[in-house]
Amino acid sequence: MESFAERTKRRLRDELLDAAYDAIVSGGYDELRMADVGRRTGVSRQTVYNEFGDKWGVLEAVAARETERFLVDVNEALSAHADPIDGLRAAVERALNLAADNPLVKAALGQPGSDQASQLLTTRGQQVLELCQQRLGIHVREHWPEVPAEDATACVDVALRVVLSHIVNPGAAPAAVAEQIAQVLGPFLTSRRQV
Repeated sequence: MESFAERTKRRLRDELLDAAYDAIVSGGYDELRMADVGRRTGVSRQTVYNEFGDKWGVLEAVAARETERFLVDVNEALSAHADPIDGLRAAVERALNLAADNPLVKAALGQPGSDQASQLLTTRGQQVLELCQQRLGIHVREHWPEVPAEDATACVDVALRVVLSHIVNPGAAPAAVAEQIAQVLGPFLTSRRQV
């Protein structure tokens, strides 16, 4: 059972993340100030530094929490289909639609001065990618045990990298991208399941 001190610490962290999220969405990463995050939550700037280390640590924590929330919806799309290919198609489409409407993604990619924030989806995106790979990989293996684990891992990795690419540089409509990914990965997974 979580102690009072642990609950208090968790609530404070959530409040700090809420304040940082609001600051990033309204002004971009460059306008994020540790003192402002502290002021919004009634704590000192040093408390924010103690919790996250630095400004980049705040951004990573906000991105990790948003990614966890994002994955709940994507996993629901996966779970709604008994067939892995249909689930893959639905999950890719859901992910792209969610990203297109997500205020944090819009701020990271579209706010002036947010070049560093966009790195969470590109050159410094390992944390987001690994979190997605882990959560989606577990979900796929549990939901579709007939798909060999190594195939599930490969499928998740390829789909994630394509989805991230389309989030950063949108191309075709989400449904069209989802169909393309299903066409490319579908035969591979189907033939491997029949072996």
